[in-house]
Parts: sequence; structure tokens; C-alpha cells
Amino acid sequence: MRSKTWQMLLLSVIFVLTFGFSVQAQDSIVTPAGELPIVTEPVTLTILLGNATGNVVDYNTNAFTLWVEEQTGIDLDIQVGSSEMLNVTLASGDLPDVIAGLNLNASLLAQQGAEGQFLPLNDLIEQYGFETTRIFYEERPHYLPLITSPDNNIYGLPSINECFQCNASQKGWVYQPWLDALGLEVPTTTEEFRDMLIAFRDQDPNGNGLQDEIPASGTLPFEGWHTGFEEYVLNAFVYFDRLQYNISGRLLLQDGTIQAAYAQPGYQEGMAYIADLYAEGLIDPNAFLNTNDAIRQIGNNPDVNILGFMAAGWPGQYIDVLKVEEGGRLEEWVAIPPLEGPNGYRTTPYAPFGFGNPGSWVITSAAEHPEVAFRLADFLYSQEATLRSNLGVLDVDWTWSAPGEVSITGEQALYTLINYQIEGVQNQHWAQAGINYRPSELRTAQAAAGDYVEGMLYRATNDLYMDYVASIDDVIPPLVFSEDQSGELADLELAINTYVDEMFVRFATGDADIIAEWDNYLATLDSVGLPRFLEIVQEAYDARSGA
Repeated sequence: MRSKTWQMLLLSVIFVLTFGFSVQAQDSIVTPAGELPIVTEPVTLTILLGNATGNVVDYNTNAFTLWVEEQTGIDLDIQVGSSEMLNVTLASGDLPDVIAGLNLNASLLAQQGAEGQFLPLNDLIEQYGFETTRIFYEERPHYLPLITSPDNNIYGLPSINECFQCNASQKGWVYQPWLDALGLEVPTTTEEFRDMLIAFRDQDPNGNGLQDEIPASGTLPFEGWHTGFEEYVLNAFVYFDRLQYNISGRLLLQDGTIQAAYAQPGYQEGMAYIADLYAEGLIDPNAFLNTNDAIRQIGNNPDVNILGFMAAGWPGQYIDVLKVEEGGRLEEWVAIPPLEGPNGYRTTPYAPFGFGNPGSWVITSAAEHPEVAFRLADFLYSQEATLRSNLGVLDVDWTWSAPGEVSITGEQALYTLINYQIEGVQNQHWAQAGINYRPSELRTAQAAAGDYVEGMLYRATNDLYMDYVASIDDVIPPLVFSEDQSGELADLELAINTYVDEMFVRFATGDADIIAEWDNYLATLDSVGLPRFLEIVQEAYDARSGA
């Protein structure tokens, strides 16, 4: 009797467990990780999507959207959003299932995650991660700490775009025909650079018999992609990072300590060098005030070139992207390596992190099926989804490369552009909106034929700059700040940057003497809050690094 009772109990337990697992399986509407379609029954996801370029006709009828719906079985209801709309949405609590492409920073993610508006993704990655596991645990594990909040939760996923040439984009460019006309070599030191500019000023390299040459020019800070003269030149004296457009800009890391580049002895030496060049008439008098339009008028001067040197991420910042055969000057501009300063210092800022903010895909507390929203993000990281998201329709806008087609790196190409619409209104792709995974290996796997620019920038970066980049351990990673810290930093940063920018122009143009006024300059930086600013950033860095 007792044996029969235990048998009945055992059968009951087996039945309950089996029935329970059966119900759980039946309740799940997503397929296993990495499989398509993603859902086993119709599901609609509402997405507030940041419009990266503004040139998409309609995301709901977009060719990429329709392809994603066909592949996944998920209906996408997309509303184009903005930062202002995001703020209103968060304040109202009337949330979509997903917020995408609005690049929420780490501090906002941590705050909204702690308040429950954004869902943690850790368990979803563990259970359903296919592409995400490959990316963050195998291929790019150094990204994992950058997307993890202080409470060890992951509240958002980044859109990863490892532009290889962007890793070291504070470049210098010289007009090669002028070097050829004067029998000059590409400069490698600050002294050779000065000599080159003097020759440009005095020896009529454009051959028109007029002294109309502008040896070097530049623009206002952030007017163009690294078109500030100082962004290239100062790195012969001090690590001067303008790759970071966030709180880390113009900061450096010395033995684990955050420092301001603009308060270092090397900055003083570099600014004295720039002031000497300016005083000798080797720099355009408007080099620190030019707008984009102004510098392009100089670079595109009709009939004869009048510009010898520019700092820029690439020449398209100051000249038309036209080759000589098309009436332009594109291939006549060549990159020059980082300069070596008088003390033997030579570096170039490095950007090893292929995203600015971790929150390009956030699942909100309003999501009825968060596992579906996560599986969709995971799918969008896949190679074909990434290419379609950015390039358009397969075999219409791009295609898989044929055997023998050469890539930007000189190896077998993976994909070839056909009719990629980078400008103008289109409805073929998402134009870099949303989320995708573009590692440098994928970007440089593009076929080189028909795209002179990508190959030019790859070679310039790989051959001339990568030997001088900082170690990844010496680069300040994206940092997380509390709401109170962010508010205090904003006020401090405004005061500090206003003063530094003002004094930069005064020092460069000789309106102030950086040697004579250096001590007063440092004292004023202290008075406007630099020590407290560095203290807050140091706290965030120590928290990130576990110090």
C-alpha cells in the first residue's frame, strides 16, 4: 500500500512537472536563439526611432523594415523621434516597447533603469543572446564594461560602428603638387613642418606669380571633422584628444589619474609653437574663426589651388569630393604622419570604442513581450541585417562580392556597392538609424573598386597613424555619472571650456603671451572649477575601472 502511494505521488510530480514545462513552452512565443522567424504568433512592437540623417521617406514602408518583418514575423510600428520627444515620453510614462537610435547615454540608462522604466537585459542576453553573445563575450569583450551600469545591469545596447579610419582621425593633409613643385619631402617633425610652411609662403608653389598662397588654415572648434589646426599640431607636444565629444574631450590619463591636456606643460610648449607660426604669417589669419563655408571657399579656390595644409578627418571637409579628372583635387591631397616634437614626443589620439553611447536599443517597462524586442535587437546585429540596414536592398543597392574582387584592405572582398544612396531622400535602408554591428573587419571588407575614398583613408590610417596611437589602457572609456554629478559637470564644463577656448585664440594669435601668462592662466582654471571637474571625472573613472 505504501509502495503504491509513493508511486502515485511520483506520477503526480512527474505530471505536474511535465505539464508545467509544457505550459511554459506553449506560453513562449519566441523561437530559440538565432533562429528565424523570431515569433510563433503575430506580435507588434512599437518603436520610437531616432532619425539619424532625416532622409528616409517612411520607416514603416521602408524596404529594410519590410524585409525585417518578413524575416522575423514581427510587425513594426515605427514613430520617428527626437531628443525632445524622448524627454516628453520619459516624463509622461507613456512609453513605446522600444526606444532606438536616440543614443541614450550611460548615466540616463542607469537612472531610468534604477527607476524601472528601462528593463535589464542580462537574463535576456543569457537566454536568447546569439549575436550579442558573440559580440560582447567573444569578439569585443572590452565593450561589455561600457554597457554595464554600476548596479551590474545592462539597460541598453549600442549601435556599433568601428570606422577604422575614425580610430585615429585627427589627421594632417598636405597638397602634394606643392611638395613636388618645390622638391620637398613630407614633413615628419615640427621643424620640418615649419620649413614646409615657409616654403609654401615664399616660393610660389602654385606658379601663378602671386603671393596668394595660404600655407595652412583651419576652422572653429567642432566646425568640421577635426578641422581645427591645433588638433593635429598639438599632438607633437601633448596628448590632445578631440575624438571624444563628450565629457572626456581634451582630457588624458596619466598612470590612472585624469588630467586636463590644456593645463599640461606640453600644451604651453605647443601653443607657443603655434603662436610663432601665426606671427610668421604661416597660418591663415582666420584659421581659428573659419566656418565650414569659409574653409571650403579657400580649399575650392577656382583656377588655382591656394591652400597648402589642413587638419581634418579627411579632405572632403574642406574641398569638393571630386578627383582631378572630374575637375577636383581630391587625390592631390595626401595624409602626413603625426609630427615629432622638439622633445621627441609624437602621438595621435585613439578611439578604440566603436560607439558613443550604449543606449541605441532600450526595452521599456511597457513592453508586453520583452523577449521579442530583445530577439529583434539581436537579429539586427547580424551581418546581413547590418548591411541591409545601412546599404539597402541586396542585389539592387549592394551585392555579395564575386571571387577575386579586392577589398579596401587588398584581400577578398565580402560585399560590393551597386547603387548605394548616401545622399538624398530614399526608402531603401534605415540610413544608420537604430542598431547594427559594423566592426572594422566588416567595413574594410567592402570592395575597393569604385570607392577611392575608403581605400585612401584606410591606407592613411593603417600606414601612417596606427603606430602612434595610444594604448587602449591609456584611453579614457565612456563614463557613467549620477544625476547630481551630471548637473555639476555641465556647469563646470561650460565655465572651463569657455575660458580655455577664449584663451586658445588669444594665445594662438599673440593677443596673450602663453609663456608670460601661464601661471595666471592655470590659476584662473583653478578658480573656474577645474580641480572639482577633474575630481568628479576621476570618481567616475575609478568606479568604472574598479579602483
